Amino acid sequence: MNIKVLLSIAILALYSINNFASEGSPVQTVEKILEDAVDEKRRLSDLVGLGAIVIQDGKVVGLSVSGERKKGSDSFVSLDDKWHIGSITKSFTATMIARLIERGDLDWGTSIEDVFPDESKINLEWKSVTLRDLLTHTSGVARDFSPFIFFKNPEAGAARMKARETAVKNVLAKKPETTPGHTFMYSNIGYTIAGVMAEKKTGIPWENLIMQEVFAPLGIKSGGFGVPNDSEDKLDQPWGHKNILGFKISTKQDNSPILGPAGTIHISLYDLALYASEHLKGLKGRGTILEKESFHRLHSPNLNNYAYGWVIGSPKGLDIGNVHWHNGSNGTWYSLLAIFPDTNSLIVITSNDGKFQSAQQASWEIIKRLAEPLAVSHNM
Repeated sequence: MNIKVLLSIAILALYSINNFASEGSPVQTVEKILEDAVDEKRRLSDLVGLGAIVIQDGKVVGLSVSGERKKGSDSFVSLDDKWHIGSITKSFTATMIARLIERGDLDWGTSIEDVFPDESKINLEWKSVTLRDLLTHTSGVARDFSPFIFFKNPEAGAARMKARETAVKNVLAKKPETTPGHTFMYSNIGYTIAGVMAEKKTGIPWENLIMQEVFAPLGIKSGGFGVPNDSEDKLDQPWGHKNILGFKISTKQDNSPILGPAGTIHISLYDLALYASEHLKGLKGRGTILEKESFHRLHSPNLNNYAYGWVIGSPKGLDIGNVHWHNGSNGTWYSLLAIFPDTNSLIVITSNDGKFQSAQQASWEIIKRLAEPLAVSHNM
């Protein structure tokens, strides 16, 4: 079932959507294509819920949600719902660190030794590893912490900062998996280390840094950490879903908050699009929270076309032009964020279903379906 909800006056003002094009225009075509595609792909891919928003030239040109908040509940997802975005969090962490660098609290060349100068248990091979290495996945650190970390749930604040630091130091006591600076190895640990470095230099928890350096200056109100929370006794937010032996299991399970810098943000479609819009504007020198040079660094790839929380270029086997993107999943949710500098557009797609391959294929098929009409609209 496709749920169509009229935008509120506030949202209309926020996204300057007061001048939708006339019937038959490319803008209206994008809107119709998106609505049909979201409903179709959710059903064909057997996803519990699916949502998407498209922005071009600073205006919402399409948005749609389809499906349920919780399997079998008959409570349908809405345009205002919050979604867990997994590893899209990584670009938020890199953006926050870029803000700290512009203020002089850190530098792209800040090393592990700079932050832990007197820590004798850290293996010497880590000493020269920098934020640049960690945020581009070239630090030599493994992908994930040992499994027991995923069951830890320290309280927010000082206890969580301490738990993160302890988890990071345990990793740094051992040798790198590969020679730092020479090999691409996608790593949740690497982003956690970078988050700890920011915490150590500022004395502020990563969550608070994200709120004050990214959410607040952009006016993001829906952003939070972990899975979205319901109001008591009300199903007013989506649940995540595991897929086990063909059955969908509703769950509020998430990864440990220790991994926060690598992937625990939740946010609404609108606010994630607002964040993406800032990066799109920033690449054109019109950003508000960072200098143009910082935005360009964040989107400049190192190895394997990976920049600072962004993959640069079309996925293998899919030619959709100049695209900067990242996806995310904690195993029970899925999200994809893609910006297209050449057509001044962006697409955000979210699902509360951890059926990763199905959600990913559906998302890219939606994007592929929209690529041509967005190009036509941009060239008019």
